Amino acid sequence: MKTSTLLLLTFACVASARAEVKLPAIISDHMVVQTDASVPIWGWAEPGEEVTVSFAAQSKTAKANADGKWMVKLDQVKTSDQPQTLSVKGKNTLTVKDVLAGEVWLGSGQSNMALNVAAVNHSAEEIAAAKFPALRMFIVRKQSGLQPLQWRRPAGFAFAHR
Repeated sequence: MKTSTLLLLTFACVASARAEVKLPAIISDHMVVQTDASVPIWGWAEPGEEVTVSFAAQSKTAKANADGKWMVKLDQVKTSDQPQTLSVKGKNTLTVKDVLAGEVWLGSGQSNMALNVAAVNHSAEEIAAAKFPALRMFIVRKQSGLQPLQWRRPAGFAFAHR
């Protein structure tokens, strides 16, 4: 009797953990969405679950497919240095805070791009003089695999920002 109860509780915990709406790591507090472009927001939920994304006075809804994946495309947003909130609601609600709309640039391929300011001469002065409150940086940890990887947001993860 105890074994069946334990199995039932384990199954209930696993089922409820899967049912939560989840976002990829790049959709996080302090992020920047591309201005003047359709903005994709995606994640995972229970198959068939309806997910609603709200941002910048608009709301879009999608249904998770059989694999639990969903995506909405927000309409174009205007450039703004005023922080906004992005809300993702399914069976649970996620709130992404301090979201700006502006230019998004991706850089990769050069080893010197990993050099941070703290490693250069006169770094303390350079850092003290920097006044870029809207500059945000997303750094992807190095990871390899034999199959394509889906990097989900670890607990407590956030964009680097000043």
